Amino acid sequence: MMEVEAVERLLESALPGARITVVDLTGGKDHFQVEVVSEVFRGKMLIEQHRMVQAPLQAAIADERIHALTIKTYTPEKWGGNLVNLE
Repeated sequence: MMEVEAVERLLESALPGARITVVDLTGGKDHFQVEVVSEVFRGKMLIEQHRMVQAPLQAAIADERIHALTIKTYTPEKWGGNLVNLE
């Protein structure tokens, strides 16, 4: 199990300057929805963007501290107003 803040820290270190929102979907600290808005996604296919988000979390996924992960990625242009508020 992982705290939301731990997931955020891992993502922030891998994607500096990104807007990152992490939600614990079940309260069990192992099912998360991650939303990331970053310039680094520009020109990348969706699967590449998702792999960039998964990479820093891979150890937690492998040892099952994260059981389920929903990923939403956006460039700043795509994010502008098309986002469901997770907070």
